[in-house]
Amino acid sequence: MKKQKVFIVAGPTASGKSGVALDLAEKFRGEVVNADAFQVYQGLQILTARPDETEMRGIPHHLYGYVDDFSQEDVVGWVQKAAVLIPSLKNPIVVGGTGLYLSVLINGISPIPDVSSEVRNKVRQMDPKEVLAKLTKGKVPRDIQRQKRALEVLLETGHPIDYFQKMPKKKFLDADFQGIILLPDKEKLYARIEKRLNQMLQDGAVEEVAGLIKRKASGGVMKAIGVKELIDFIEKKDDFDTATKKILLSTRHYAKRQSTWFRHQMPENFSIIKDTKLPKVITL
Repeated sequence: MKKQKVFIVAGPTASGKSGVALDLAEKFRGEVVNADAFQVYQGLQILTARPDETEMRGIPHHLYGYVDDFSQEDVVGWVQKAAVLIPSLKNPIVVGGTGLYLSVLINGISPIPDVSSEVRNKVRQMDPKEVLAKLTKGKVPRDIQRQKRALEVLLETGHPIDYFQKMPKKKFLDADFQGIILLPDKEKLYARIEKRLNQMLQDGAVEEVAGLIKRKASGGVMKAIGVKELIDFIEKKDDFDTATKKILLSTRHYAKRQSTWFRHQMPENFSIIKDTKLPKVITL
């Protein structure tokens, strides 16, 4: 049986992914599936650049804004939903900048056992030195978040995390994945980031974050770039220019990390393009 073709549009923030996905969906009568870890949240449409009804052009969009302000979505939760949804769609076009979401959708995930809340809470309360001291088996990750994750698995199972990472991956969707990676030149990308941030602020990003404070939001939405910075402005810890500069710097750093990841981690058959003009070779 012929595998379903799933087209992916990947790239860093502000690279023009949504516009390309819409053009493709319009051209091939496709449907758009979100793969951005923050556009899944209801409470932040402006600050995450989640498309509104007008921007959707009447094209079906899926997995946008389905998580409330008090909950958190993770990669497995998103991939499980995407894997159920995508086979029902005609010409699905998955668009996003969350590399881990796309990687797990395409390649699957290592069969790492679940960790109990007791173990997770215990590890979260440890300082970095204590975490490192207890990582007595396996390869030690570089950053503290991965170190804590490795320790959780070690305490829960008795095995280092790389014991499970060497096992065959669990696949969620068996499909023919094709796609493109948008990687604009750094100067163009940074200019797009600044222009988009200014538009977000004009469109009401500050009021949007004030709404999160009023609702006492506590979910994953609070980790989005710009939320902390605008909270500091609202609470008069920073002036507006300082908050704006911090958001701009954080977004640039994030875009740089995304670009590096996409350049080295995506399938070899994906084409890298530097602008948002659709290559004529694309067929769905």
